[in-house]
Amino acid sequence: MANSLAALKSLPCPAGDKCTAFQCLFKHDTDIDSAVTVVSSGQVVAPTPAASDLTQDLPRKRVKLDSVRAAPSQQSATRQIESEQTTPERPQIKRQKVAMSSRDEPARSGKIESPLPVVRKLPSLVKGTGQSQSSSSQAQDSRSNSTSPSTTPARTIAKPKAPTKAIPKKPEVLNPRLLKSSPAQHDTRLKLVKALHEQYVRLNSELKKDARDDASKKLLLSEQELIVKTLDDEQEMAIKKYKIYGNAIRNRILACKRMTAAKWKEERLEATKDTDGQETEDASSAPKVIVTGLTTAQEIDFLHRLVSPLEGLTDFGYVASIPSDEDIQKARESVTASGNVEVCDRCTRRFQVFPGRREEDGALASNGTCTFHPGKTYFGERGPGKLSKPSKKYRCCHLNVDDDSGGCTTAPTHVFKTTDPNRLASLLNFAETPPNPQVPADRAVGFDCEMGFTTYGLELIRMTLVSWPDGEKLLDVLVQPYGEILDLNTRYSGVTPEDMVMAERWKRGDDHKPTSTPSTDSTKPSEQKEKLKLVPSPQAARDLLFSMISPDTPLIGHGLENDLNSVRIIHPTCVDTVLLYPHRRGLPIRNGLRMLMDTLLNRKIQRETDDDQPEGHDSAEDARAAGELARLKVRDEWCDLMWKGWAIKDGEIVPPEF
Repeated sequence: MANSLAALKSLPCPAGDKCTAFQCLFKHDTDIDSAVTVVSSGQVVAPTPAASDLTQDLPRKRVKLDSVRAAPSQQSATRQIESEQTTPERPQIKRQKVAMSSRDEPARSGKIESPLPVVRKLPSLVKGTGQSQSSSSQAQDSRSNSTSPSTTPARTIAKPKAPTKAIPKKPEVLNPRLLKSSPAQHDTRLKLVKALHEQYVRLNSELKKDARDDASKKLLLSEQELIVKTLDDEQEMAIKKYKIYGNAIRNRILACKRMTAAKWKEERLEATKDTDGQETEDASSAPKVIVTGLTTAQEIDFLHRLVSPLEGLTDFGYVASIPSDEDIQKARESVTASGNVEVCDRCTRRFQVFPGRREEDGALASNGTCTFHPGKTYFGERGPGKLSKPSKKYRCCHLNVDDDSGGCTTAPTHVFKTTDPNRLASLLNFAETPPNPQVPADRAVGFDCEMGFTTYGLELIRMTLVSWPDGEKLLDVLVQPYGEILDLNTRYSGVTPEDMVMAERWKRGDDHKPTSTPSTDSTKPSEQKEKLKLVPSPQAARDLLFSMISPDTPLIGHGLENDLNSVRIIHPTCVDTVLLYPHRRGLPIRNGLRMLMDTLLNRKIQRETDDDQPEGHDSAEDARAAGELARLKVRDEWCDLMWKGWAIKDGEIVPPEF
């Protein structure tokens, strides 16, 4: 059996160099010869033991080794396998001496005997270094001393490979790249490439004129970068838009012809990279810069295109007409008939509310304390298994809704709110925005209000107005509600009882602007803290608002129906970001302001330093955020109109001429 298997060693392996067998029975070019015959002075030396005996420690991957042969003058031949990592030890040297002496004697007498092999580990597969070479040379010297002086066997040492140098990229010329399948003839592609490159050069030159700081200079492209960008864009359209290549690249050229330097700067801001050719750290989380390419007056003029008519939004909380006196009276009678029994907005329990306090004990509400979850629900991760459903949890405590035992937060009283326009008007009737000739015609404002729970429901406690698009504060006041306060809803409103108590009372004719006080933080003594003034009633706050807007003034906000209803106004020019960025499932489901700012502009708002004690929202921050979203929409809508042929002539936006 062994002879038949050994006969296979003379046959070439069918798998060739791709063979991965541990000890292949067939012949390979890289194998160590099983029989090495050295002819010296007419004498033949017997072959060494089989290669399989020498390669017991071989790794699975084959290693190409050069056979070591003795010089012609040698009286013996031996195969030595060197190790780069292990030097010969003294016992091995002794065995070598014995082996050499035993081999020399038969050679001189003419007898043929099998020499004793010296088996050592194979060289490491790791590339050779200077250290490994020195160790190999030391091992060779020790072996040379142990053998006869005339024996100088050749050595095979893995030499370190020189590191491959990156071949510098050759500068490209303005010539379309060779493609496997060209969408057009070369002459046609060349003309289109030159036309596109011409527009890129023009836009880059215009940007260079306005580049005054280092940030703007980084956006500029060199001549070679302009060529590469042109060829990259043309190649992308030729591959991805093969069937409409001609239209695609012509539309791009036309868009570049109509593109302003501001729009080109915006594109470069999105594609820019740092000097090392890598994206800047946290570039994906850097706030996005909005460049509309319009002046402030043109942006305000264009903003009127985003106004939503109130007539079609009455089903979603907007009030389009003033409730009549009869409807208001019916709402009051229904409240009286129910005995002021309400449903808690937090725990859904029924309770009784006492406006003006209950006479016997001075209570504002019945049915004790309110235990609830202040956070909204969300779906957690899926459990193990394909058929498992994600668990629904509360954001405040991350408890499962199904495992809930009641709530994680306890409030002194129950609270409620109402959305019925007639009942809202029973406390303060709605009013339409009156004409105001003193208001500038080119004014647009961001609007946001904060509400708290009182014995009359959800009432206005703070009102903020900022100019658009610069975000400068025009009005920011606290408001004393009509009913007794049950809960200021500080978690969301940001208004604390101390703010209401320590606020300076505002009177008609006084300056409504906040006063600055030194910061109470010892680490930041130079900072100034704004102290808002307290307006005596929601009606007084509404009068202040009417003094700063007119019916043609765009009001920008997120979920404007809540803010308008809290102030009890009907405004015809509203820009609601809930309607500008609708939820994919449509109303009444809506996207949150915080989510929109994070996903669209990479800006973080409504941050909380401590989740257990949230500071609440800042109405000024929310108003500015809604204004930024509206400005982003202006930019997108204006880009669409430019594609359709709209342009700016004599400072005005004009439609295309047909």
